[in-house]
Amino acid sequence: MRSLPMLLLAGALATSACALGACAPAATIPSSSLVNHLTSPRQIVRVSNHSWDEIELSAIRGGSRRILGVISAAQQTTLVVSEDMLDTDGRLQLAARVQGRPTVMLMQPLRVPNGNYVDWSLENDIGHSTVSFFPM
Repeated sequence: MRSLPMLLLAGALATSACALGACAPAATIPSSSLVNHLTSPRQIVRVSNHSWDEIELSAIRGGSRRILGVISAAQQTTLVVSEDMLDTDGRLQLAARVQGRPTVMLMQPLRVPNGNYVDWSLENDIGHSTVSFFPM
């Protein structure tokens, strides 16, 4: 038989883990039926924020930044980037900025093959972030 203090501690730890994002649902890639009406070409980007900071995400086009939104600490999100947010040559470039800090981290511009999505992992040390693409 377990003691009441041990059960309360286990419950508190489980609740804390969920509050920290351990129980957050994984970001999913939207089905083609949901994105067919969007302007083509478009890119699907799954962003995982592994830091404890809120991060502002932007698309870069012709040197100008267009803010897409903010991803909370330790969360994931999926973005659909339409043609008007791709650079003039069709490449995708995103930027991340920790809210409250002036430094912007630029993702290397990349051309994503048709039928692939981009996975951008933002780390606590934002300079160690990675970007790759995978088939849907």
